[in-house]
Amino acid sequence: MDIDKVQTQVLYPEVRVRAVKNGGSGTIIYSKPKEDNPRQFSSYAITCHHVVEEAITVRQEWDPKVGREKKTEFRQLVTVELFDYESVPHGNRPVNSSVDAEVVAYDKPHDMALLRLRSNKEVPYVAELFPKDLTESLRIGSPTITVGCALLHDPVVTDGHITHMGDEIDYKLYWMSSALSLFGNSGGAVFSNDKEGETGDYKFIGIPSRIDVIGWGQPVTHLGYFSPITRVREFLEEQMYEFIDPTSGKTEAECEKNRKERADDEKRRLMVEGARG
Repeated sequence: MDIDKVQTQVLYPEVRVRAVKNGGSGTIIYSKPKEDNPRQFSSYAITCHHVVEEAITVRQEWDPKVGREKKTEFRQLVTVELFDYESVPHGNRPVNSSVDAEVVAYDKPHDMALLRLRSNKEVPYVAELFPKDLTESLRIGSPTITVGCALLHDPVVTDGHITHMGDEIDYKLYWMSSALSLFGNSGGAVFSNDKEGETGDYKFIGIPSRIDVIGWGQPVTHLGYFSPITRVREFLEEQMYEFIDPTSGKTEAECEKNRKERADDEKRRLMVEGARG
């Protein structure tokens, strides 16, 4: 195991997420110069929906534009805490700093949410998605490293292997890893070596989200379910944030345009329904 790579590719991109009374983990998966201002950066973290669920509320309110009541969604800002391991003496806790973030996309069935940091600064360490064309190389026995803010501690790293693939929970596909996963790891990350050896890089292969239980809900920490990279890409595509995946060939501006067109189509549909009603 290459410890330097474990630090820079696994540990350093991990963040802690706080939303209202809830807390959990997240992972920086994008931080690149903005297309309209290369001196400023656009940065995103991915987490679980249930970590930020309390920040999302829906109310029934009157909409004069469509002449009827409709459900209106409100999203509070959440806090993303970043960790700086390189600015402290050896053996000391990392410096942490916080930044506001917007919940720009979420999907409850997928149990995923995407956060856009309200900062123009570059986040220096970003998790890289496992190569799409190598996904089938991941199989039972492939080594894994899980990282997350277990019990809201600073990020904790554990290792194991992919132990199961193909379980369906609530109609969604999950994989399982034997790397210890504790409360607070939700929204963190599972990594695997893209060359299954000591020379490859560690790439993001999924998001810890569930732990198997026995008896009266006793958690089994080495039976941790995670949403696999195939579903992460599916989520990004459905939410029109495909630019985060470099293999998509999309730009941030293109995706923003597509989301606006979809939102405009939905507004027109609601206005037509209101006129009919």
